[in-house]
Amino acid sequence: MKIYDSRTTQKVALPNQPITIYNCGPTVYNEVHIGNIRPLLTFDFLFRYLKAIGVDVKYMHNITDVDDKIINRAQEEHTTEAAVSQKYTKAYFDVMKSLNVLKMDYLPKVTENIEGIIDYVNRLIKLDKAYIAKDGDVYFKIDAVKDTYGEISKQKINELLKGVRKENKSNKINPLDFVLWKNTDVGVNWKSPWNEHGRPGWHTECAYFINKNFGDNITIHGGGIDLKFPHHENENAQNIALTGKEMAQIWMHVGHVNVNNQKMSKSLNNFIYARELIDKYGNNTIRWFFLQTKFENPINYSESLMVEAQNSLEKLFRSINNILIQLILNDHPFTFDKNSHLIEAFKAYMEDDLNFPKVVSLIQSQVKDLNAIFKQKDYVKLNQQINDLIQEFNTLGIIYEPTFNREVNSLINNYKKALAKKDYAKSDAIRQELVNLKII
Repeated sequence: MKIYDSRTTQKVALPNQPITIYNCGPTVYNEVHIGNIRPLLTFDFLFRYLKAIGVDVKYMHNITDVDDKIINRAQEEHTTEAAVSQKYTKAYFDVMKSLNVLKMDYLPKVTENIEGIIDYVNRLIKLDKAYIAKDGDVYFKIDAVKDTYGEISKQKINELLKGVRKENKSNKINPLDFVLWKNTDVGVNWKSPWNEHGRPGWHTECAYFINKNFGDNITIHGGGIDLKFPHHENENAQNIALTGKEMAQIWMHVGHVNVNNQKMSKSLNNFIYARELIDKYGNNTIRWFFLQTKFENPINYSESLMVEAQNSLEKLFRSINNILIQLILNDHPFTFDKNSHLIEAFKAYMEDDLNFPKVVSLIQSQVKDLNAIFKQKDYVKLNQQINDLIQEFNTLGIIYEPTFNREVNSLINNYKKALAKKDYAKSDAIRQELVNLKII
């Protein structure tokens, strides 16, 4: 399997096994929006696929539950940071559940790892890769990795320095140095070897979690493309300074989500929150929508495109339902094969940098072929084709249930009896009931 790597700008083959994945998680100060769930679902597609083909894979997704944004939200809501982070962490987990996201192997929170983060920063200080400023903040030394800094985002230190506003009272050695530990008594804070009150820097938490759970480096590190710089660049800098190794073999960045061809922003008030989207369209449609475009590319959201995705998927489901009913009517009911394997074409497209549009085209083609196979009365092949489709939907986290409840089975049997008696008025009425129930 190959995935496009932002650092080398090439598709890089995954090692045989095991595979370790880290996907940057949310800062829990607000409800997550559609831009947040695209990386979440992209990595879920990858995780599900690797598990489906039997790969030894471990996946970590962090929760940033201490941050200036959380402190500000707590002040706005006249409550505590803990109350804010707990509220929105639960909301995020609810979104994950509603979107049928597989549980990750690790879901670490910053507040539960303060002691380890302090130790991580201390190790950088002892290696002279970080320093304690006069104001008590701890900074990472960019000069310690000047030969490699900027490789992921394709930026050069000299060019970056030109764009930095130099402050006369700055405590930094280099204007690009970034904070590892912030000296502050505002909001929730902890005692450290460097000051009485402080909290971790954002870039350090992810670097620590990876080092703690996966060691010197991982297979895939990713998130939204907006994290490429400075967040991922700064994570990688710490890892190189500490271990002498690149943090990840592959840096996987997921493209932006635009709304009606415009970037989401507060000024435009065009944020689409995940909960609203889920309530309106549900997991299946949202997943099918994101499968229409390669993960690296931007994707445009609009109501019309969501409705189009919904109609497209429902049409596929109805086509499968029609065939299942025909099988019942011809005394060849469908048999679910739990040992069915993914077909080679599906695997080839998924393993070519998660080529979602090709996967979508394949599924549409397979559903289209069902009628032709049925006309040939090749019921064995038909049964296998439907099993193939179910395996593919399952691997994509799309829920299709190839079973009918007692009411529907009764309607189908009555339809069959009406046809046998040539009672076409009754059979037409029953058929309309099946249409109303969206079975066919």
